[in-house]
Amino acid sequence: MDDGAVKQENNRFLSPRHIIEQSGIGAGMQVADFGCGQGDFSLAAAKLVGPEGKVYAIDIQDSALSSVRSKARIEGELNIDLVKGNVEVPGASGRADASCDAVILTNLLFQTEKRAEILREASRVLKPGGIAVFVDWKKEAPLGPMRTLRMEKEAAEQLIAHEGFAFERGIEAGAFHFGMIFIKRES
Repeated sequence: MDDGAVKQENNRFLSPRHIIEQSGIGAGMQVADFGCGQGDFSLAAAKLVGPEGKVYAIDIQDSALSSVRSKARIEGELNIDLVKGNVEVPGASGRADASCDAVILTNLLFQTEKRAEILREASRVLKPGGIAVFVDWKKEAPLGPMRTLRMEKEAAEQLIAHEGFAFERGIEAGAFHFGMIFIKRES
């Protein structure tokens, strides 16, 4: 990407494709999208993992899963499985221990007080050395959820590290979000 394209990308709201391309997610991987919402990150990941890979779009809301189903059909992505589950509850993601190569956690932690529980579930389903893609609202962003619900980037990094992940690097996530890549530590 040239400097002009990077500058334009930095001014964007949030680009799931750009974030997933920076993540290390690739062909043949098994990916869980925790709290998938409308499925934009699930779809971006599905394109990268290809037909040999699988994306598990996990959400507690039927309307979110219905949206993902519709978008996947329109885009011809047949490698997305929909999972109704509450990722705050141990085992409720529907994934087996150490079964995923990557977990996507976008705009999720500000919505709950059970942040550690979600991160433990992510750690449980990830293989050792697996990738955790974390994106959330910047505390100082002029729009988005109430600022009192958002975490400072440093606080998020500390919490995630406390739950068994090693910080690998920051990623570009647009003007209103911060992004980080973590690796699940070997047990």
